[in-house]
Amino acid sequence: MGNEMANTQNIKKIGIIGRGSIGVSIAFNLQFAQSIQTTLLVRDHYDRSDMLSLLTMNGETHPITCDQAYISKRSLQSLDLIILPVKQHQIERLVQDIAKHLETKTTILLLHNGMGGIKLVQQYLPNNPLLVATTTDGVYKTSTTCFIQTAVGQFDIGAIYEEKLDEEKLNEEKLDEEKPIEKHRNLTWDYLSYLHPNLLWRNDMVFALYQKLAVNAAINPLTALKNCKNGELINYSEEVKKVKEEIFDLYEFMNLPIDNHTLSLHIDAVIQLTKENYSSMHQDFQNGRETEVEGILGFLLEKGKETGMKMAFMQTLYEQIKAQSK
Repeated sequence: MGNEMANTQNIKKIGIIGRGSIGVSIAFNLQFAQSIQTTLLVRDHYDRSDMLSLLTMNGETHPITCDQAYISKRSLQSLDLIILPVKQHQIERLVQDIAKHLETKTTILLLHNGMGGIKLVQQYLPNNPLLVATTTDGVYKTSTTCFIQTAVGQFDIGAIYEEKLDEEKLNEEKLDEEKPIEKHRNLTWDYLSYLHPNLLWRNDMVFALYQKLAVNAAINPLTALKNCKNGELINYSEEVKKVKEEIFDLYEFMNLPIDNHTLSLHIDAVIQLTKENYSSMHQDFQNGRETEVEGILGFLLEKGKETGMKMAFMQTLYEQIKAQSK
C-alpha cells in the first residue's frame, strides 16, 4: 500500500493545450512513460470521445491513449507542466483564460513558431517557471483525428529567466553541448526527457529561437504561396536563397553570433529532413485560416525597420500572405 501511494505521488501531471499536430506527437511520446499522466486540454467544441491516431515513420498507426478534457479550473489545477503548442496569434487569449486557474508551481512550456510569445506569457503568468522549446519534427493533420509523422527531428528546450529577450546578452553566450535537465525553484525537470527521443537542453535558447525563426522564414511562407511540401522547395532555390540572404544581412547587422554558412546548411538540412511535410503555414494558408506570418516575417521586418534595413523580398512575401489569407 505504501509503495502504491509513493508511486502515485511521483506521477507527473502534464497538460497539452489543443489537438494540433505537434501536441498530439508529444502526447504519443509521453504515453510510453508510466510515471506521467498526460491530458489533452481542448475547447468545448471538440468531442472528447474522439479516437486520435498517429501514423509514425515506421508505417505503424498508433492510437493516442491519453485522456482529453475541456479547459477548465478543474483540469488546469495540480498540473506539473502545461504545454502550449499553439499559434502565436492564439497565445494572448489562451494565457488570459488559463492564468486565473493555474497554480504558480505549474511550469509553462511554450512551443510555437515565430517570436513574441514569451513576453505575453511573462505578462500574464509572471510567477510561473517558463520553458521554451523548438522542434524540427514533421507532423501534419489529415483530418480532425488522424495525424501523420513525416520526420523525427530534434527538440531544443531551455529555461527563460530574464524579464525579456536580450539580444546583446546573446553575444556573450556560447553554444552549449547537451546539458542535463536543470533545476528551477527546487522543481526537478528530469521527467522532461520523455517529451521527445532527441531532446537537447539548451542554456542559449535565444540563439535557438533566432535559428528556428530563420528556418521558419525560409520554409513556411514559400511553401504556403507555392502550395508545396517542404522538400519541393528545391524547385524554388532562388527564392529560398533570397530569403536566406536577407536574414543573414539582418542577423549580421544585429550582431547575432550566428555563422551564415552554418545556418544556411541547417536550413537546407531541415528542408531535407521534413521533405514530405506540409508546413503549418501552408496548411493554415490553404485552408483559409489565420497564419503565423506576423510572428515570423512580421517580426523580422520590424527588426529590419529598427535597424534601418530594407528586406524587399521578405516584404513581398509578407504582403502576399497577408493579402491572400484570413
